[in-house]
Amino acid sequence: MEVRAHRSLEAVNARSDGLSGAAPPPSTTEGEPRKGAILRWLRIAGFLACLALFAHALAKSDLAAAWARIREIGPVVLLVLVPFPFAIASDTWAWQRLLHALDRTPPLRRLFRVRLATEAVTNSAPAGAIWAEALAPVLVSVSTGTPVSDVFAASTAKRWLVVRIHGIYVALAATFGAAAILHASEHLLGSHALLPIVYVSAGVLFLSSFGIEAVAARGQIAGKVSRWLGRRRFASVQKWIEERHHHFAAADVQLARLSSDRRATLVASARVAMLWFFEGLETYLILHLLGAPLSLVEVMSFDAALSIVRSAAFFAPAGIGVQDVGYLAVLEAYGVPNAHTIGPAFVVLKRMKEAVFITLGFAMLATFKKRTAK
Repeated sequence: MEVRAHRSLEAVNARSDGLSGAAPPPSTTEGEPRKGAILRWLRIAGFLACLALFAHALAKSDLAAAWARIREIGPVVLLVLVPFPFAIASDTWAWQRLLHALDRTPPLRRLFRVRLATEAVTNSAPAGAIWAEALAPVLVSVSTGTPVSDVFAASTAKRWLVVRIHGIYVALAATFGAAAILHASEHLLGSHALLPIVYVSAGVLFLSSFGIEAVAARGQIAGKVSRWLGRRRFASVQKWIEERHHHFAAADVQLARLSSDRRATLVASARVAMLWFFEGLETYLILHLLGAPLSLVEVMSFDAALSIVRSAAFFAPAGIGVQDVGYLAVLEAYGVPNAHTIGPAFVVLKRMKEAVFITLGFAMLATFKKRTAK
């Protein structure tokens, strides 16, 4: 596998160098495969640790009582499926606005199908977000005919906006829910340290988004990403990237264009904010159905904080293990009655909802594969 990846990289470099007239770069050093293997094993170890954490959390829970509480809800439990499509639609709507800024008008319905498919990859595979970002330009280009350079640029711009609005969302949620966070902090840490930690995390997200934007808009990031993707193990994606390497160079120009279009990024940011609102609303709805006496502000205060933990555990699908233990601990810390029952029931419903949309997303992905095969 390493030899094939190395040859693919040489093919990409040869093609790009042929266009520029430059001499081929030196071959990959011997240390790079070893470094890649170490990182791969670290990701695997992190993933296995998260799985063990998830299993431990469930083993300590009264699952029979959790299932009984879920059954008490009845058919109304299907309402937990409602917020997620709106969250994805908001994200897709922001993506479409950025593409419009590049004079591209792909139908919202087709972009939505791509987002469902890539979200399934994100939530089901270790480091799934990386593979989802690689797949998105391919799927949009195949389904709408939009140049891959424009799709990549819009996706990257959306990424820095998602991170930026995430930071703002976390800070606002912490401000309005400060009393609840301080109470939980006393329970969890024996001090008020949790609130400053949340604020610092929000600031890091907000500031890092500008770093991402600066690097993407001025650092020829698209060309570098295309060379990195050319080394990956998915043969169909690798071949597709190699054939369109020159498009990624054009994406660098489009990234700079989006970075300077303040109107487009402002509108897209407002739509991204709706994504985070619907994510918090989903958590509130599930807890409300389970009988947790928490307000929307209280729920968003801890859901926003846990979203940082979920993002940090990128090597685990959907933050499995880390997120679940976090919810169980927070519900106890917030003083929710019967948290020992509501917590596991919440985790089960949250994961079942994800399983439904992962299945739907892979069904969408299968239709794209058939179209590509034709």
